[in-house]
Amino acid sequence: MDGSTLSTGTSGGGVAPPAPRDFSLAIYFAVAFIAARFVLDAFVYQRLAIKILSNGAVSVRIGEAKQAKIIKFSESMWKATYYITIQLWVLAIIVQEPWSRDTKEYFKGWPNQDLKHSVKLFYMCQCGFYIYSIAALLTWETRRKDFAIMMSHHIITTILMGYSYVTGQLKNRGKVGEDIRSDSEDEANESVHES
Repeated sequence: MDGSTLSTGTSGGGVAPPAPRDFSLAIYFAVAFIAARFVLDAFVYQRLAIKILSNGAVSVRIGEAKQAKIIKFSESMWKATYYITIQLWVLAIIVQEPWSRDTKEYFKGWPNQDLKHSVKLFYMCQCGFYIYSIAALLTWETRRKDFAIMMSHHIITTILMGYSYVTGQLKNRGKVGEDIRSDSEDEANESVHES
């Protein structure tokens, strides 16, 4: 064993233990989210918003009110795209786990459950999204009256995720389940917020 992987018991295979250096992956995800958001905004969401808001008619002039709606539509589409993609990814992770079919397996090995690469990658993706969200709130997103609350939510969530990851408080089965619940709530809150 070279020290970079940890061979574990019940699930078999090498599993890297949590390490602070893993957060470089979260930064890569944050940059990828910025790029994806920019491309999707420019080539998909804004065009789709214009088409929907103008009822298919080609409009040469876009007023200030319509531009605000286009921006809100683009932001909502980005969040819907992210949350739907994440939900599908989580389900793909869960389906591969024996505890998804047999609840007796859920606590097997607890509290020393393996942190599989798929869960680590997912965790760093989530952390990267919250890092991206901090930058987006400061520079890109429309400022809303709950700006301070959302900013503190993203900062605190990033700190808690980082702390729980580095200190080994993450348990893969609990984390995947928690993310399904949490992201579903975020998605519901976003749809209510945008109404």
